[in-house]
Amino acid sequence: MLFSTAATATRVALHRFGLTVLGLQQCSVVLSLTRVSPTSRHSNVCVLPLTMDTVILNVPTLQVVGLAAAAGLLACKLISRRRADDTERGPPPAWLDELEGDESYERIRLPEWDNGTEWRRQNGFKGSDYVHGARAAVHVPRYYLRGVAGGVGSKLVGAAHFGPGAESHRGLCHGGTMCSLMDDVIGWTGFCATGACEPWSGFTVQINTALKKPVEVGAWLRLEGEITAIDGRKVSVKARLLSADGDVHCEAEGLVVLKKS
Repeated sequence: MLFSTAATATRVALHRFGLTVLGLQQCSVVLSLTRVSPTSRHSNVCVLPLTMDTVILNVPTLQVVGLAAAAGLLACKLISRRRADDTERGPPPAWLDELEGDESYERIRLPEWDNGTEWRRQNGFKGSDYVHGARAAVHVPRYYLRGVAGGVGSKLVGAAHFGPGAESHRGLCHGGTMCSLMDDVIGWTGFCATGACEPWSGFTVQINTALKKPVEVGAWLRLEGEITAIDGRKVSVKARLLSADGDVHCEAEGLVVLKKS
């Protein structure tokens, strides 16, 4: 027997009256559902005769249902609060906005960063960006490139925020979050081997990272990558993560191999 997804009529009938606050008395829910009978055909037209069936279900009292509803609302509120906490970043550092007006730097723009989850889904992506996604635990909102002809000396600069999801031990972030940033900035710097950014033009194949200083949850830090050498398809990059005061939290050297042209 098949039932349509929408009930044609719904009514609630109480078998007992005078429900007490703590009582566990019962009520019945009576649903009139549309049953679809086997298909018959007349003049090449599919006819679906409909009949009405009634299903009676015993459910707990209104007090219990209300308690379950309240628990569900509380859970939703807690989840929403957690999500808000995970993505509460505050304003980015002022120096990042200053790069927007610096003619020596050009902002790197990608539709998969700027257009959100729906655009990514429609264009073959399976999820959000690990570093540039809106809910990333360690998040880089944008990069700026100071390109140099020939590639060597080209520099990529961005700001990185370490959210609560990056935490490891009592207010300090996991060292792996810094390693993830080194991977990201080295890769994107390597894509700038011509002096201009050519997205997804190569692969990061090696990263040697040195963790210098812990990062506190909530911190905004400066992220830099620079091309130091190019040998054929091999692009050598140095990167670092530092505070506004110049304290270095992480350094790395990496190798990016460009795709064959």
